[in-house]
Amino acid sequence: MNTGFPLGRLFGTEIRAHWTWIFLLALVTVVFGEGLSTQTDQGFNAAWGWGTAVVSAVLVFGSVCAHELAHVWVARRNGVGASVVVVQMLGGTYVMETRPLTWGQELKIAVAGPIVSIVLMTVFAVLAVAIQLGWGAANDVPQTIAAASFAMQVLALFNFFLTVTNLIPGYPMDGARIVHAVAWARSGREDVATRTASRVGRFCGFAIMALGVSVVILVDLLPGAALVLAGWLLVGSSRILDRRLMLQHLIAGARVSDAADSDFARLPPQLTLDVFAGDYLGEKLGAAALVERGEELLGLIGTMQIRKISRRKWPTIRTEQAMIPLASVARTAGDVELWTALEALERSGLDAMLIGTGEHVTELLTRRSAGHLIHERAEQRARESGLLPQILKFPMRRTPPRPPAAPPPPATPEEPAGTSSDDTPDSSES
Repeated sequence: MNTGFPLGRLFGTEIRAHWTWIFLLALVTVVFGEGLSTQTDQGFNAAWGWGTAVVSAVLVFGSVCAHELAHVWVARRNGVGASVVVVQMLGGTYVMETRPLTWGQELKIAVAGPIVSIVLMTVFAVLAVAIQLGWGAANDVPQTIAAASFAMQVLALFNFFLTVTNLIPGYPMDGARIVHAVAWARSGREDVATRTASRVGRFCGFAIMALGVSVVILVDLLPGAALVLAGWLLVGSSRILDRRLMLQHLIAGARVSDAADSDFARLPPQLTLDVFAGDYLGEKLGAAALVERGEELLGLIGTMQIRKISRRKWPTIRTEQAMIPLASVARTAGDVELWTALEALERSGLDAMLIGTGEHVTELLTRRSAGHLIHERAEQRARESGLLPQILKFPMRRTPPRPPAAPPPPATPEEPAGTSSDDTPDSSES
């Protein structure tokens, strides 16, 4: 979840931009710049055309940031922290430190973004109309006024598009969160609300795909294909919600101590990454290890850290250079619900969490140890429901029976039965 490059902090929240914005901003700048630089009749020369395009692209990005930060601000006002907001190509993802405890909190947080986008759309539309009314009849419109008019129109249209898109009731849009909150209020159960949001999102996805097919047939290929792709993504996201709910039910009642890993590696800080990857990331020791110098714990290292480093550099980089300092590694207690801890582990972007509060760490909660517990519970649940064959009675793979062992050769006169080939007395004679 915490992908992208950091831009700064606001409201105590780290703002990150997804890498797709590099492509989007470049595309917006090129499209607008090419179009505006050729509209000399509107008062644009090449420099003003490209400058207006760059400013418009930056303000588009700012509108998305404002949308997402509205979620963060309302969340904090309701006592629900948010540590990171990842601004993606269409909307963003606000990463919650704590999930909303009531449907009212979720509803307030969900509607905050669209409300801000509606306000921005209204402000930019009013400014665009005011500029048109003030300078529309003039023959010699200054370049600054023409540029401002174009930017206001672009931002008004974009915020309208952002509002409508985010109100689609399909995950991860805000509309799905609103549906989830309303269903939660009606049923009083969060799991029922999740099923409802998944069904609504799946129906919405199929409807958009059908609309896309109609557009392809009746209008044009490109917009129709875009609608089909958008609907397909919504259907896929809804299925992810279903699998997430099944996983949550599967580990219901489990605690962190049930998935604790006490057989993890402890590495010296001078160990190179090639040795670590080859010898310590095996099945037995798990996917994470602690780095220590003597009895002093220095940090945590795992797959998430070394995968960001080119394999060619592994022989020259030591674990202390690639590790996460111990102070930055999240901790949890053994009696915490496993699902809550796994959500925190996912948000951290690490392979493991420390269990306990003291300096002497004896257990970790790793992704791999949690995966083992989930696999065991899934097999047990399937076996209890009769979906998993009894391995002992009905093996999944039948191996052909071994042929019976050949009888020993009969004794020869030259070699009595009581002796071996090297004349060693048989143990029965002694």
